[in-house]
Amino acid sequence: MNQEQKRAHWVSIVEQQKQSQLSIKQFCTDSGISYQTFYYWSKRLRVPDAMQTLPPIIVDEHEYTQALSVNITFTNGIRAEFPATLSQAQIRHWVAALL
Repeated sequence: MNQEQKRAHWVSIVEQQKQSQLSIKQFCTDSGISYQTFYYWSKRLRVPDAMQTLPPIIVDEHEYTQALSVNITFTNGIRAEFPATLSQAQIRHWVAALL
């Protein structure tokens, strides 16, 4: 399930809870949903999509340095360090896996 599908799935679940007129705790218990997961997604859905997307990462393979690693710090504070020997495609693969 990709991110858009997950988001749509949880939008549906949060809406079901609102329409059920049950407390969140009771709805989660009855539905077999983790209370913490429900709150995570309900909070995440309140944040606009634009706030959840990261700016594009530009990797320029033409500028070589003597660096031993490539460090990327995302806007959410996550920092990733990759060996400088990785290709642009490999770095993109791992960055996509982190998101």
